[in-house]
Amino acid sequence: MKRGIKRLAVVGALGVASAAMAVTPAFAKGDISIEATPHTAHVGHVVKVHGSGDDDAEWFTILVVQERSGKPGHWGHWRAVARSYDGNARAKVKVTHPGQLQFRSVLYATDEHHHHPKLDRVSSPVTVHVVR
Repeated sequence: MKRGIKRLAVVGALGVASAAMAVTPAFAKGDISIEATPHTAHVGHVVKVHGSGDDDAEWFTILVVQERSGKPGHWGHWRAVARSYDGNARAKVKVTHPGQLQFRSVLYATDEHHHHPKLDRVSSPVTVHVVR
């Protein structure tokens, strides 16, 4: 009798575990990054920026590379310098003022049921120091 109860408990536990695994969501892969070179630039020179990002769970994505200038505590507003619909955006930004520039990648996404893009993820900013 004891063996029958133990067997029933093991079978029941396995059934609950397999049912729990069947209803847990699958996680899709996604990533976002930003690169800017050189890290120190002179006024009048060009900074090359490359942003990339994707999300396998989304149906349609838009990648936007943004920049802002200023200094810590006194940054300007973010503005778009490049857009991409394939997850790879490149821009060449001519430096006009000394100080600092920051660049970031922003990924907007939508699934097949909702056609309005929503903010999916934002990269950490990368800073370029600008000297005369």
